Amino acid sequence: MKNTFLTLLIGLFAFGTVTAQKTYTMYETMYVVPKKGMEKELMTNMEAHNKKFHTAAPYEAFSRKVVIGSHEGQFVWVMGPTTFTALDGFDTQANSPAHDADWALNVEPFVESYSDLEYWKKKDDLSYSPESTDELKLQHIRFWELKAGKYEAFMDVMKNVVSVFKTNKYKDSWSIYVNQFSTGNGRDIAAVSNKANWASFDREGTFVADYEKLYGEGSWKKAMTTMQESTDSFEEEIRE
Repeated sequence: MKNTFLTLLIGLFAFGTVTAQKTYTMYETMYVVPKKGMEKELMTNMEAHNKKFHTAAPYEAFSRKVVIGSHEGQFVWVMGPTTFTALDGFDTQANSPAHDADWALNVEPFVESYSDLEYWKKKDDLSYSPESTDELKLQHIRFWELKAGKYEAFMDVMKNVVSVFKTNKYKDSWSIYVNQFSTGNGRDIAAVSNKANWASFDREGTFVADYEKLYGEGSWKKAMTTMQESTDSFEEEIRE
C-alpha cells in the first residue's frame, strides 16, 4: 500500500480510538532469527523468559516457530492482547532491570537478528471462533498488501468470508488483523486461521460451494477478482 494512503488510514484509526473505540484486541509481534544450530536453545530460553516476565495481561507473551513461508526457520515472539496505552507502562511494569538482564543473558546469545516488529489490531466484526474448545495447534496466516484506495473493497469481501465461516460453523477459526503501521514490507492485512493439526489440510474443503450457496453462483470468482484488483502482494505463513 502506498505510504500516504496508509498514513491517512492510521490517522483515522487513531481518531476512532480516541473518540469511540474503548477496547480492542492488539498483538505486538517480532521475528527472531536464531543462530545456526541454536534453534532449540533459543526457543527453550524464550519460553522460560515468557514464564518469568510475561504471564499477565497486558504483557502476556508466547512464541511460535515458522515452518512455512519467507520467515521459515525463524521464531515469532508475540505479546498480547495489549494496547498502545499499555505500552507506555511497559518500562515500569514489565521491562524491569531483571527482565532486561534475563533476555540479555539467556536469550540474546542465541539470536542472530530481529526483524518486522509489528502491531496488529483485530477486526472483531470480521472474525470467527468455533464453539469447540479443542486446542488449535497450528496457525495458517495470509498476508496481503493493499493497493491505494482499495481498503473498503477488500474488506467487503472479508465480510462475506467471515459470514460463510459463521453460517457453517467451521472447526477452524478466522480472524482479520490490520497492521497499524506502514513499514513497506507488504503486510497490511493478515487473516489468521487456527487449525487443530496438519491433517486438517487433507480435509476436502467446501468453502467455495458454501460461499456460492450464500452469495450466488459465480460469486466466489467475482470475490477473487476483487481481491486481486485490491492487492499488490499475497503471502502465506504456517506457524506451530
